[in-house]
Amino acid sequence: MEMLAVGGIMGFIYGTVTIFQYGAGQAGVMRTLGKYMVGSGATFSVFMGIGSLIRSDSPQMASSAWARSHYPPLVHPRRDRLQSQR
Repeated sequence: MEMLAVGGIMGFIYGTVTIFQYGAGQAGVMRTLGKYMVGSGATFSVFMGIGSLIRSDSPQMASSAWARSHYPPLVHPRRDRLQSQR
């Protein structure tokens, strides 16, 4: 539901700018703005849903490899400090 809200807000912004630039047309301001909000909200929700599905549909082996790859960073001393100490 929050995806629809984010897309609706973006549709409100885009629709308002478009109405200011080109006018509302025969449908009127509220109907035109509503179309932009619903269209943008639905599109954003679909793409976020697909992304969530792809991200959560990974096999167990891939997620265990991902978990093993997160070790603390290995920090090497700077080269100029090594040369000055010699």
